[in-house]
Amino acid sequence: MTEMRKITSPETLKAMAQPLRRRLYRLLSQLGPSTAGVLAKKTDSDPGQISYHLRELAKHGFIEEAPELAKDRRERWWRTTPGSSTWDTADFDTPEARAIADTVKRQMIADEFERAVQWEKDRDEWGAPWNRVATSSESTLFLTPEELAELNDELTALVVKWSKRGREARAEGRVENRESVFLFTHNFPERP
Repeated sequence: MTEMRKITSPETLKAMAQPLRRRLYRLLSQLGPSTAGVLAKKTDSDPGQISYHLRELAKHGFIEEAPELAKDRRERWWRTTPGSSTWDTADFDTPEARAIADTVKRQMIADEFERAVQWEKDRDEWGAPWNRVATSSESTLFLTPEELAELNDELTALVVKWSKRGREARAEGRVENRESVFLFTHNFPERP
């Protein structure tokens, strides 16, 4: 099992603040290894610009070269690095670092909503099987921070259990350290 990479450097996180870089990373995650030329066509961008952004992503450890895939010396293949990355805005304590973390988080949320909206626009093209399993969920739970962290590691199917726990606590007057927690999920197929 590959390790989870915890990002605490503002400069590393800043690499993902650029929208085209986030899109390139997502495309490499979705498509698998690719070249700058293929990615330039997928993003309708200049190959030189794509190469620059790929090098920046590699410099910060998000992607790496895949030289074994090249047919000749001129061809450069790229892939995502193994494992996942995580970061927490609380780890960025200077005003400058926090501004970077906040910006990246806002951009990620905007991207997630844009992708959900695109799914809704295109859902009929996917047919009945995908439409039956694509879901969205919204719940308000009454949890402590520790319980929310635990819930984050569980599957969406457990939301009903945690919702019941919060309702019982509220009804019994056990309200200390509990807040309403908004949980928002979308699961849907997506093509690059």
